[in-house]
Amino acid sequence: MKTIRELLRDADPLQHEPTCPSGQRDFRRQVLTAASAARAPARGGSRSRIAVFTTVVLMVIAASVLGLRVWSPFVSDLHAAIRFEVRLAEDRSAPGLREAKVSGSNRSVYLHDEVIVTNRDIAAARVVRGSDSSQYGVGVEFNASGAQKMRAATGNHIGRPVAILLDGQVVVAPVLRTPIAVSAVVDGNFTRTQAERIVNGIGIQ
Repeated sequence: MKTIRELLRDADPLQHEPTCPSGQRDFRRQVLTAASAARAPARGGSRSRIAVFTTVVLMVIAASVLGLRVWSPFVSDLHAAIRFEVRLAEDRSAPGLREAKVSGSNRSVYLHDEVIVTNRDIAAARVVRGSDSSQYGVGVEFNASGAQKMRAATGNHIGRPVAILLDGQVVVAPVLRTPIAVSAVVDGNFTRTQAERIVNGIGIQ
């Protein structure tokens, strides 16, 4: 049977953390203890809960100022979501269209208001190597609903641009030669790290 000391040691949430100065380790443990208290029912009512929550916030702010890495119980460690959109576009301005610059160029296109597909229409995304060994793109495969919408929208838009946007920024706007249906490639000349972040972010919505 384990002793109380052993049980406390096994329950320590920081036992697997890399070795660090004892002051930092004690500070982290205080944050975790205060966070647990913030989630537990407070007998003293709302004032007690507010006081505990304020303590946690102040500790996290202090840790940031001191440059310490503190685990937060309120934030999950996920990649930030990337908003993916495909819109039909034109090379010339017209009523109802919005001008947008194509990233990395002096070219402008004019976007239609309607969004054809979004993150919800993507079945899979992957990193693809570009023409240069140091550049990468992002390949996306649409689900059945997305493929149907892309086929219908781009089939009547041959010879005109289609814009792919990431977080509201036009990344590429190729002129359509054939209808797009099941897949597309965002050839934004990304680094591998950038492409991987986009792939991970596209799926979080």
